[in-house]
This record gives sequence, C-alpha cells and structure tokens, in this order.
Amino acid sequence: MKKSTPKTNSKLQTTTQIPESVIAALHESAIGIDVHAELLVCAYQASSKTHTIETEIVEFGTKRSDLDAFAIWCRSKNPGIIVMESTGVLWRSPYEALERVGFTHKDLALLNARDVKAVHGRKTDKADAKHLAELARLSELKKSFVPDAVFRDMRTLARRYQTTMKALATQTNVYHKLLNGIGCRAGSVFSNVKGVAASAILEAKVQNDPNFESIVRKESRRLRATADEILNALNFEISEPIRQQLLGEQKRIKEIQTFAAEIMKRLTELQTPFAKQIDLLMTIPGIKETAARLIFAELTDNLKQYFSSSEKFCSWMGICPGNNISANKSHSGSSAKGNKWLRKTLVECAHGIGLSKCAFKERFTVFKMRRGTLRAVMAIAHLLARVIFAVLSNQKVFTLSSLRTYTVQGECVKRIEQNVTQFNQLTNDSVDVMLVNRGTGEVIG
Repeated sequence: MKKSTPKTNSKLQTTTQIPESVIAALHESAIGIDVHAELLVCAYQASSKTHTIETEIVEFGTKRSDLDAFAIWCRSKNPGIIVMESTGVLWRSPYEALERVGFTHKDLALLNARDVKAVHGRKTDKADAKHLAELARLSELKKSFVPDAVFRDMRTLARRYQTTMKALATQTNVYHKLLNGIGCRAGSVFSNVKGVAASAILEAKVQNDPNFESIVRKESRRLRATADEILNALNFEISEPIRQQLLGEQKRIKEIQTFAAEIMKRLTELQTPFAKQIDLLMTIPGIKETAARLIFAELTDNLKQYFSSSEKFCSWMGICPGNNISANKSHSGSSAKGNKWLRKTLVECAHGIGLSKCAFKERFTVFKMRRGTLRAVMAIAHLLARVIFAVLSNQKVFTLSSLRTYTVQGECVKRIEQNVTQFNQLTNDSVDVMLVNRGTGEVIG
C-alpha cells in the first residue's frame, strides 16, 4: 500500500459574521497550530472592521523546506499571537522555525494540553487548529515556560543524562541479582555493593583474577569488613556460561558509564558561559556540581523574566501541594504536575540532605519528626526550589541568615510542653516540668 503524504500549502478560507453578543477580542488576529509528526495544521483568524471573522486554514509538512515556508507564511500574516500545544518534542522544530523569522517568546505561546479544552463536536485537525486560534484571540491563556535555544539544548543533554543514569541503575541491579542467584552474599560485608571498592572486588571475582585474594586485602582497607570476612562471603563457584554472562553485564555497565560521562562533558562545555550561576547553585546546602548543572539546564539565567515570584516558580515545577479546603478544613493535597526532571533532581538532593550533615539536616529532622520521611523530603525539596529562585534571581551567594531556624531540641521541647498541657487538661491538675540539657546542665524549658 502506498503511504499517504501530508498536504503542503493547502488552503481553506471562510468568513463568519460576528454576533452582536460577542465580546471584544484580546488580539485582533491569531494563529493556532495543531502539531503532528508529519503535518502542521495552521488556522489564522482575524476580526475586521466590518464585524466579520476571517479564517484561513493552511497545512504544511514538517521537513526543513516546509518549515521555512510555514514560518514565512506566519510572518506574512503578522498575527497578534501564535499558539500551539506542547506535544512531546514535536513542537520544537516549528517553534525554532518561527524564531528564525523574528518571532520572540512574547509573540509565541506554548500551551499545556490539559489547559486547552476539548473541541466540541466532530474532532478534526482543522477544528483543533481553529479552536486554538479562537482561544488565543478571546481568552487569557497560561503560557508554558520556554527558555532560549541554548537552554533547550542544555535540557536535551541533561534529560538524556538522567535517563542514562537510570539505565545504569537498572543494569547494575541486573548484574547484582545475577550474582545473588549463584550464592554471592556481597550485601553482608559491603555497606554499598555499588561502591568503588566493592565493584573492584566483585569484578576481580567474576574475571577469575589470579590475584583475587591480594586485591581483596588491598581494597578491604577502605571497608569495615575484614579481608577474611569478604573472602568468606564471596566463597562461591561460577559456572562458565554464567561467568560469560556476568562479563557481558560488566561490559554493558562500563559502556553506560562512559556514555554518561560523555554527555556530562558536553553539558559542562555548553554551560561554560554560565560558570557563575553554577557556582552560586553549589553554595546551597545539599547541591553538588552534577545536581547544579542538571538544575540550571532546566532553567535560564533570568528567572524573573518568566516567574514573578518563588511561589509561581514552585507551582510551575510541581513541587508544592495543591489546595484542598472544605468547611474551613485543610486536607492533604498531592503535588501538581510540573517539570518532573527538575523535581526529581531536587527530591534526590533532599534525600541526600537527610543522610548528610549539611546546614539543612536539622530542618529535615524536624520535618521528619512532624510529618514523616516522605513529607520531610518534599518539604526540603520545596525549600531548595525557593532558595534556588532567590539565588539565581538576585545573583547572590546563599546564606542561612535569612531563613527561619529549626532545631531538634526546640521541637522536642515543644512536644513535651504540648504533652504536659494535654496531661493537665485531662487530669485537671497542674504539673510543673523543668527541662534540663543532661550534657551541659542548661535549663532549656
């Protein structure tokens, strides 16, 4: 069967009389674009002084020559605004074609699909495009955050790095599962079976290295377990077919590690002009270099151009819970959808803070005592998002002085005082309690 090809430059033009009950439009003209892999359906709408709406629908292909013709056509119409839905990655090529002919982010609006109401009646590509044009002319739409071209390239590299690291974790788990199946008990002697020392020892075991015992004694100096304990835990036989499979898994892991390192190298080179911003992000507790680069790749060097406040920034990211209030009672709300890549990085940083001794550790512990581990992680991730916005917006190094102080001691004192108050209320008695720091003898409450 012959494959059908999309039409190019096919036109449909109509004129509609405006009813007297219709309100004035925000824009006199607009272009709505329904984006597909091989087809762009464009609807141009303009209101005239004769109280009519002129609609012109044009279809273009998605090859480079078609995209150039599409951009020239849009430029000739000189619309008040151009809108399209953020359909995966397909929007990027027509968006960049429009940028090449002089359109800026002020003239272009990328909309989230969930913010666009469904078309009533029979759904077609032309109806979708016309619907987008009507929405653009008549209503205020929430534009998606679209950074400049260099930041879009950063995004592509950063997201590919994250998917590669996820693939690395999956491959490493397959490797260790295979080892566990043949009697390897590495978890009993290694606190981290994926650590440098543990990986070197297991690699020597799989490769049947004649110097295996000496390698164990050398690497065990950095481990809690003794060399004899490690040798005892790794005293198992590997059949030749399984050994070849394990060697293949090792090779695959190294290939993924090399590929990830190459991506990070390219991202680092691309971020060279923004070394100051990367250094500013690294002043925030819990954010190391790799996390700082992944975070900055999702943003821009001028956040205030797109977000007027840290609250809107956090809302765009989907790092803050939604409101769910009924009868003056607040119910727990889940985080809204947002930038999952940036949110994932901040959540990982928050987990790291919970395991570290950085400046936010005590705050994390207090939140954990109040609401549990998972909510403490999200609270710290939300805090990091607000701090990131402040640091990048003001171009200043992070300091703790502007943040409210949380202490575990203060939280414990508060809880004890609440318990004493409840006890007095239940027993109709009055009990005085003095709290003393056992180490220093200081009266703390």
